[in-house]
Amino acid sequence: MIDPISKGIDDLGNSLLQALNNVQGIFGKELSVAKPIHDNILQLIGNTPLIRLNRIGSEYSGVQFYLKAEFLNPTGSAKDRTAIAMYIDAERRGKLKKGMSVVLVGAGSSSISFTWIGKVKGYPVYCLVPLHTAPERIQLLRSYGAEVTVTGEGDLSRLYDLAEEKAKKLGGWIPDEASNPANPNFHFKTTGPEIWRDLQGKVGAVISAPGSGGAITGIGRYLKSQDRRVKVIIAGKQNSPFMEYGKTDNPKERERIQLPAVYDPKLIDHYFHVTQDEALHLQADLYEKEGIFAGLTTGTVITGALRFSESLSESEKNERNPYNIVILSPDRD
Repeated sequence: MIDPISKGIDDLGNSLLQALNNVQGIFGKELSVAKPIHDNILQLIGNTPLIRLNRIGSEYSGVQFYLKAEFLNPTGSAKDRTAIAMYIDAERRGKLKKGMSVVLVGAGSSSISFTWIGKVKGYPVYCLVPLHTAPERIQLLRSYGAEVTVTGEGDLSRLYDLAEEKAKKLGGWIPDEASNPANPNFHFKTTGPEIWRDLQGKVGAVISAPGSGGAITGIGRYLKSQDRRVKVIIAGKQNSPFMEYGKTDNPKERERIQLPAVYDPKLIDHYFHVTQDEALHLQADLYEKEGIFAGLTTGTVITGALRFSESLSESEKNERNPYNIVILSPDRD
């Protein structure tokens, strides 16, 4: 016989479970507490957590910093989102069909992500890299399943010409994250909503390194569509075209600066240039103070976030209470 106290506890638990199911029924699967079984490894892309920084930036009252841990994607990079988005888009549009090859240029995080997903999906992947590429990056690409060709061509445009020739010969597909709208659109559909959901809409600013410009464009569009007060910020190297664009108000100067087609500069509220020494210092601080090991780019973005927080007025911080700043941590390398 169940005693009244035990029965009351069981009834309360059942009521809470029913309430959660009702909420899920209204808002959809995004509010699911856990999904321990996945159909395949690709379903682990996205839904990365926000990690509160407890020591870094603690000197700024009224401001709270959160790291969007994109380094927890399967290959350790936000480029997993970009790659899966472009694979899905190419398949839907008939640009990529069973048996076709994928041709890549370079040995960066994008190539790793495209190679890995190509392997999972069963597409042969060919990757062209310049002669100066580090041997460990070449080996990593080969470990993921790419057939790597090292060329004496160091000029990026020439590498893409060679890739075009290779793709034409093989009847293959070349992803182009700098011009493919599937790149920012996927961040609009996933990364932005994740941030908004996890902070319950209490977002003051989001800051990222530029990359291809797709992530900050998609995230920025989504967050500003929810709240136009959200600030969208870029932190990067001083000599990057993004930073050159941000520091000039001269229309003719801006016209000559080549930016990726997926990037929307109208979304950006602030630009901060960061030196390598500053980035290295914050990368080390992140591990020493928070126990988080992430790539040098994360050090760059944190530096920019700290600088931005210095510019906030008391009224801006009080309006948000606290002023939440989301730092996009793109990779672990």
